[in-house]
Amino acid sequence: MAEEKPPTQRIALLAGGSGLVGNELLRLLLRTPDYSRVYAVSRRPLPFDNPRLANRIVPLEETRARLNGVHCDDAFCCIGSTRSSAGSVQERDKVDLDLVVSFARAAQAFGVTRMIVITSAGANPQSRNPYLRVKGRLEVALRELRFPSLEIMQPGLLLGMRAQPRMLELAGAAVMPLLNPLLFGKHAQWRGIAAADVAAAMLAAARAQRRGVHVNSGLALRAMADAVKRKPS
Repeated sequence: MAEEKPPTQRIALLAGGSGLVGNELLRLLLRTPDYSRVYAVSRRPLPFDNPRLANRIVPLEETRARLNGVHCDDAFCCIGSTRSSAGSVQERDKVDLDLVVSFARAAQAFGVTRMIVITSAGANPQSRNPYLRVKGRLEVALRELRFPSLEIMQPGLLLGMRAQPRMLELAGAAVMPLLNPLLFGKHAQWRGIAAADVAAAMLAAARAQRRGVHVNSGLALRAMADAVKRKPS
């Protein structure tokens, strides 16, 4: 079996770099020496200037065709939507499921062996909640692609300031400092977590270089983020 490349020789592929977590993750990837190149796919130019960044302006569903010939090692997916921004549950599902799977298939075509993706705490394909159900369906679809390494991040309420604030997240930012200490055991997965910490946990998952499928939620996400903060490079 061929040995994996050292982190400093690896190339990253990122989707969702303009979002709450994706923006934090892209900043982190460009600050650390883990990757010699970061390909970021986006519909509009990203506000970053870094010699290691290759921002490719393409519709996400055309990633495979438009980036033909690119080789990457690790893929990070921070894509997500809401019913209000998408317009309907069906349109949201096209983003949260179809676009993410399309990106994952493109990543495979580029040689990616490690896929790191955000879903949600409580993701379950059988859930009565449409949001948790589509996140669960996404996890099933990604497992079926059989990446050598699949890291699934299941954060609770994301905390941070978006360009277009969401009311639930604004309310959560106010109450989660009070609620988080009360959520423990199986309920710890629902704790609010800063977008920057989710991004750090994603980098930690990549650095771990574990094989197989790993689902990370609750206190595990916090521990992974803390590990990166202690050793940022």
